Amino acid sequence: MPDEIEVDTKDLQESIQDLNDERAERQRAEKEAGWLRFIGLSTAILAVFAAIAALQSSNLVNEALIHQIKASDTWAEYQADRQKDHVYTIALNGLLDAAAARTATKPATARIVEYRSKIAGESRKETALADSARDLERETVDEMRKHHAFEYSVALLQVAIAVGAVSALTRVKPIWYLSLLIGAVGAAFCVVGFY
Repeated sequence: MPDEIEVDTKDLQESIQDLNDERAERQRAEKEAGWLRFIGLSTAILAVFAAIAALQSSNLVNEALIHQIKASDTWAEYQADRQKDHVYTIALNGLLDAAAARTATKPATARIVEYRSKIAGESRKETALADSARDLERETVDEMRKHHAFEYSVALLQVAIAVGAVSALTRVKPIWYLSLLIGAVGAAFCVVGFY
């Protein structure tokens, strides 16, 4: 038996090189899989923003509709009061014309005072109703503006999630950066919607 075992160094060097190549490939695959985990995390965060924005958008539309209905009711009441004001004015003018045509009697004078007070009361109510209706309309406009910000947010966040999925499937990192950019714009619209 020989004291030394003969080993072909060339085969050994090739085996070592193959092992090094396999290890480098595994490290590269692990590094690539590492950023893929961030795609999943960023997609989850974007989905949370999208859910919040969708809920808020829906809530704002409902509130805007309620305020618009209240404003319409208030304007209808305003119109009714204007009509009453007009009816009282016509009645007062009729009494004034009748009183001018003949001597003023006590009942006609009392009726004139009553109509004047009703006209003044209706005028005061009209001003308050008009102000209230305008306030409700302003609230409606503000809520619709916020609603639109949330709508844009949801749309952009959904696009960002889709682009993120494309980057994970194609394993192209710059596409993921585009997804993050679109998601950031969508998240900004979400934040703007609260103000």
